[in-house]
Amino acid sequence: MKKFFTLAVVALVLAACKINVVNHIAVDNAITFEILKQEAYGGRDKESTMVITSKSQLNGLYNELRWSDVPTVDFEKNNIVALFMGQKNSGGYSIGVKSITIENNVANIKVLETSPSGMATMALTNPYCIALIPKTEKVIVE
Repeated sequence: MKKFFTLAVVALVLAACKINVVNHIAVDNAITFEILKQEAYGGRDKESTMVITSKSQLNGLYNELRWSDVPTVDFEKNNIVALFMGQKNSGGYSIGVKSITIENNVANIKVLETSPSGMATMALTNPYCIALIPKTEKVIVE
């Protein structure tokens, strides 16, 4: 009985340590971001990703897509990532940022793409997402 109790205590301690390590990593690597613009209509016809690091690049993108109201961004502290899904033949598609992690001054962005399930609007769409992210030397979009 004494061995069983000792084994149970050791197993409990090891399990608790493992849970704490996993939670610690998730909390430290979770990065907040802000969606500036996200819609199903008005994006690029071709699938693409763009990392914007200056006001002139942001103005160029807004001019290209004939958008007004260019947001004010502090590019000393932030970058912008623009995700374009390309032209789709129906509604129900979307693209967005699922999560961001930063390690060694590299931002890893996980993209979330959805497609229609069931009935969808029969219209050409161009889903996109424009997100404000923390400034890093490099951005990797997955």
